[in-house]
Amino acid sequence: MRRYRYRTPALTGPWRNSHDAAVRDAVRAKQAEIDNDQPSQVAWIVPGRIEELNNGETQSRAKG
Repeated sequence: MRRYRYRTPALTGPWRNSHDAAVRDAVRAKQAEIDNDQPSQVAWIVPGRIEELNNGETQSRAKG
């Protein structure tokens, strides 16, 4: 099962079941914004990324 969370130098979110939920956490924490021109894109306010956990292995993917 894949799990997702956001990570910035200041904060790390909890693991979530979906990428979108992790992005919403980052937005609520004021670490990112949704790009209104491309809603699937994350505009990070600070350097950040969405991490993916797959079977105990963490992968970091910069988004936005």
